[in-house]
Amino acid sequence: MTRHRWLPAAAALVCSGAALATDVAVCTDEGRFVIELDDAKAPKHVENFLRYVDMGFYTGTVFHRVAPSFVVEGGGVDRKLLRKPPLPPVENESHNGLRNLRGTVAAARSEEDPDSANSQFFVNLVDNERLDATKEPGYTVFGRVTAGIEVVDRIGQLPTGASGPFKSQVPTPLVAIQSVTRIDTAALAAVPEEGRDAALKASVQTAAAAQDHAATLRAADLYHAACGAPDREIAVIEAKAALEADQRRRAVFVLEDYFATTKEDDANYAEALELYRNAIRDNEQSPTLLADDCLPPTAPTITDGSTASMEEMLAGQGHVKQFVAAGDAYIACLAKIIDSPERSPADRNAATAEHNRTVKSMEQVAAEFNAQIRVFKGRRQ
Repeated sequence: MTRHRWLPAAAALVCSGAALATDVAVCTDEGRFVIELDDAKAPKHVENFLRYVDMGFYTGTVFHRVAPSFVVEGGGVDRKLLRKPPLPPVENESHNGLRNLRGTVAAARSEEDPDSANSQFFVNLVDNERLDATKEPGYTVFGRVTAGIEVVDRIGQLPTGASGPFKSQVPTPLVAIQSVTRIDTAALAAVPEEGRDAALKASVQTAAAAQDHAATLRAADLYHAACGAPDREIAVIEAKAALEADQRRRAVFVLEDYFATTKEDDANYAEALELYRNAIRDNEQSPTLLADDCLPPTAPTITDGSTASMEEMLAGQGHVKQFVAAGDAYIACLAKIIDSPERSPADRNAATAEHNRTVKSMEQVAAEFNAQIRVFKGRRQ
């Protein structure tokens, strides 16, 4: 049985039409492992995988399937085991000569449709010849783990059972993917290992302070490639830079994982909510169900206490009361979405953002009307 080996960098450079392999770092709750992608033999699957990587799709997904002595699979559901909407599927490339050997990475798909692979992938824990292509399509191998296979093995040894929509093979505890990022080997090697997290975070902060959004995102990528410790401040900075750089999907995915792991008393929470509202606005994957389920109130025009009559002030007071009542109904409706485990993270986070925006709007309308009442009373003294 001959293992496939990727061309070393020097050999790749002299081969006509060949390209250097792309390495990505997968940072998990159990540690870091590195995947070397076979750009040459699985070009469609590598391109598909990197689209998910570059938009930050894998942040906050989990390894939802562990089959001991077989595979570890993930990349499709979030921490609550809810499915994340994927991109269109990719065409099967399993006849590329790459085999499902231990440590290789392949695309998950349905058994019925060979061309149904999208975001989910698995790492082979052993040689799985039965997954290879024969006359019929198999499961497309598009990379291999070159470092950290012991991390995958640890995940593969976790106890499993039923959870959420899955009847079996869900590991306990769930192991989340904190990030999947392309590796800039030279840039990473230039940062000493001692104090690396602090140095890389300082680079993110410096670029953000200079409002250099592209540099901020590059610095964040380097932090992730090194598997820096999860950092809420970096998450919000990254989301803001992604939004400014018109990378809305990346901002959404970063913020959704932030909300999944952060309490409302975090110092960055209010800013994160506002960023999320902006990120999902006009985004092609933004939630649309809120408008169908809950009717937002329309803020009234505040009566001018310096010129209004008593009748106009009373009418204005009635409009404010109607607005508050409609706001209370809207908030109650949003609460059902926020508390529903059946709704997607995007829906729940959007509902949370709307809840906070509506409360703020109601408080502002009440304060402005009370100020006009004081003005009105001052005229009558």
